Order: sequence, then structure tokens, then C-alpha cells
Amino acid sequence: MTVSYTWSKALSDSSGDSDNLEDPFNRSFNYGPTNFDRRHIFVTTYTWRLPLFRRMQGLGGNLLKGWEVSGITRFQSGQYLTPTGATSIGGRRADYVGGEITGPQTIVEWFNKAAFRNAPDKRRGTAGIGIIEGPGRQVWDISLRKRFAVTEKIGTQFQGDFFNAWNLVNLNNPNVNTTDVAFGTINGAAPGRNLQFGLKLTF
Repeated sequence: MTVSYTWSKALSDSSGDSDNLEDPFNRSFNYGPTNFDRRHIFVTTYTWRLPLFRRMQGLGGNLLKGWEVSGITRFQSGQYLTPTGATSIGGRRADYVGGEITGPQTIVEWFNKAAFRNAPDKRRGTAGIGIIEGPGRQVWDISLRKRFAVTEKIGTQFQGDFFNAWNLVNLNNPNVNTTDVAFGTINGAAPGRNLQFGLKLTF
């Protein structure tokens, strides 16, 4: 079993080469959390050979003992997002007008939409970079496997993989475009439970 926890903070004036900076000549205006900043990440990996039926012999023992469970469990906090909006002179950062940013965190209003509005054409918006935190993630990927002896030289291995095994809802990021009717809402989620099974013959 392995366990790791990362507490980090990644700040920059650009998250990568593909960034289209609103004001490339003002580094402080673009400074804030990067789009790959995840403040908290907890990951554990594990493998457990089940002790059940370990002394059973014959066909029953071949079927029931020796099963192995392994998996990866990950908890992480959300991405930091920047509200933007369309103006007559192009897209630009929104204005922050004050108040609490954290909202009810529902799919119809993830953050407090009243805290933001479109910036006027004559100046840039006042909302900070990464001022909105998106939903976190919780993922459990689990595998179940067993080796079966067919003859002395021939064997098989069965494996079942359960991705997002508990079918948890991991929401996508909310809409942060102030000029969109869906501003503040979430209209999707990461994939639900996905199962796959395999059988391997060795000789």
C-alpha cells in the first residue's frame, strides 16, 4: 500500500505556451493560480491478496482462493477558474463587484453569480485570476484478479477492472462566461462507472 498527499500552490503569469494573455505587457495583471493548480491531492494505491479459502484444496480451492484486489483512490480539489465575458471590443476578464464568491455549489449555481458582471469597454475587468474554484474529484478505480491452474503448464488469469467503481458524480467545471445564459451552471460530469473484463491464457 502507498499513500501520498500533496499540498501545493502554483502561481504564474501564464499557464503555458498556448495562453492568449489579455494584456501581455502587464505581467501582474495576468498573475495568479495556474490552470493546472490543484491545491490538495490525496492518492493511495493498494494490493490485497484475500485470505479467504486459502487452505481449501481441489476444484473448490482452485476457484475460490487466491483472489487479489488492487486499486487506486484519488481525492483532489478543483481547478481555479477566471470569469470572462464578451464585449464590443472582444472577450475580456469580468468585473468583480464584491461579496462572497463561494455559492451554493449546485449544478444551477456553483458560485455566487451576483459577484460578477461584464467589464465595460473602456477598461479591463477587475476579477482576479483563478478567483473561482471548480468542483473537486473523487475517483475509485479497483481491479479484481485471479489466476487459475488448468494443467501443470497451462494457466489462465481473469481480471475485472472497475473504473469509478462507486459510480460517484464528478462534476465538470462551471460556465464562467458572464455573457452566457448558462453562466454559473454546470452541464456535465466526468464518466460514470465503467467495467471491463479480460481473460488471459498462459502456456
